[in-house]
Amino acid sequence: MASEEAARLSARTLGVAFGIALFLGASPHSMRAEDAVAYVLDATDIVASGRIRVEIALPVPVPAPAALVVPRNYPGGYAFVLYDGTIENVRGVSPDGTTLVVARDPYGPRWSLGKAGQRVARVVYEIDVARMEREIHDAVATSKVRPRYAGFLGYSIFGYVDGEERRPASLEIRAPEGWAVLTTLAPAVPALAGKASGRAPDYDTLADSQVLMGPDMKLSRLLGVIPLVFAAYVECEADLSLESALARTALDRVQAYFGDAPFRQYTVQLELLEPLAGHGYGFSQEHVDSGTFSLSPERATTAKTSADERDQTLVNYAHHMAHSWIPKRAYGAGYSPHTWEAPPVLDTIWFNEGFGRYAAVQALADGMPPAEGAAFRTRTLGRLRAILDEAPPFIRRMPLVELSRSASFLYSADFRIGRSTFSRGALMAAEMDDKIRAASGGAKSLKDGLRALLRAPHPFRTEDLPVIFQSATGVDVREILEHWMKETKR
Repeated sequence: MASEEAARLSARTLGVAFGIALFLGASPHSMRAEDAVAYVLDATDIVASGRIRVEIALPVPVPAPAALVVPRNYPGGYAFVLYDGTIENVRGVSPDGTTLVVARDPYGPRWSLGKAGQRVARVVYEIDVARMEREIHDAVATSKVRPRYAGFLGYSIFGYVDGEERRPASLEIRAPEGWAVLTTLAPAVPALAGKASGRAPDYDTLADSQVLMGPDMKLSRLLGVIPLVFAAYVECEADLSLESALARTALDRVQAYFGDAPFRQYTVQLELLEPLAGHGYGFSQEHVDSGTFSLSPERATTAKTSADERDQTLVNYAHHMAHSWIPKRAYGAGYSPHTWEAPPVLDTIWFNEGFGRYAAVQALADGMPPAEGAAFRTRTLGRLRAILDEAPPFIRRMPLVELSRSASFLYSADFRIGRSTFSRGALMAAEMDDKIRAASGGAKSLKDGLRALLRAPHPFRTEDLPVIFQSATGVDVREILEHWMKETKR
């Protein structure tokens, strides 16, 4: 049994090393240009038509029938989004340039390309971005086009040929003449004009990137342990120097909390937008090494912004930045590799959102004078407890795993579920942190446990968490975990 256990741990360790290699830019396929799936995003007509064209060229043609797959959700979105509804004029092309027969799956986000005996070399399709934004009311879930700006979320525009998604991907971007262009795969400040390019180790990383362009995009680069690229488009009064300073502070403190720098830079995509009719602009979204913050004008930071409002902005930045560690690098079953065609059912959203939120709050508190930090932490945890107290009885009765599974689809659609999920997780983390600090005389904290978790094999099992935390801190928090996993009705 000892040898079997050693073999199991060795395999899991290799898996983690493999995952880290992917995160840092390695790939199971060679990263040579000739081995990459070549994507072209042609947005040269975006102002006149509100449309873009995407081409996917395969390094090696694949047998037909092949399938073009388009996402219906995205990592950390916990929602069902019909991106395939705006895909038009799909065309498959053989190696000799022959146009192939294309058939749309009537139920799923797939298009069949070609017939048996043929081969598929390229796929081309168009997207009506203006229509996408009209039909998807959550600003953080949709790409956008304005007269002098366009912002594209990778998962809303890039599909993949089934079976080729683990290959590396290259991206070529074509913009209107003279427009500044930035891709979060390789953000350059100042931005290039008219075109840009980037590379990703696989489709998941490409899809979790963003492309921003336009003469009204404002760019700055703020130095730090992890350089910050700040890309903003605003339709209101906003002090971008204050706003970017808050983002810089948040990133510095989150990086200090986790203690490493796993990516070359972090990009903030800030959009302060006058809402379209019926739209809601209240959420933000994390990505591998960037964050999308699409908000309404009242969330803008100005000289008139109150201290409490600035604290809320700081928490929002820090929370989504913390997701680049949790759960992008520390995750439970089902989170990675991502299932793009339907939202995966996850048992550990309470960890993703709750522990990620608590880590952000504690990171910010650690950067304040002790009394100020303690008061900030107390206020923030008090708001989380109020969320649980105000939750309807049916939610309070739900065990945490059941609540997480419901949140897999309804996190923001019924934010009572989303708020209860992250509040329970964050308060569990806070209780663990308090116990570890008290039992170790302040020598250890949950931070040590989370740093150990980042180094552990993934996906973790929920029952692994107390073991990993105890090995790092010497404190057993199993009873706290077991308590919070139950219903909270008192």
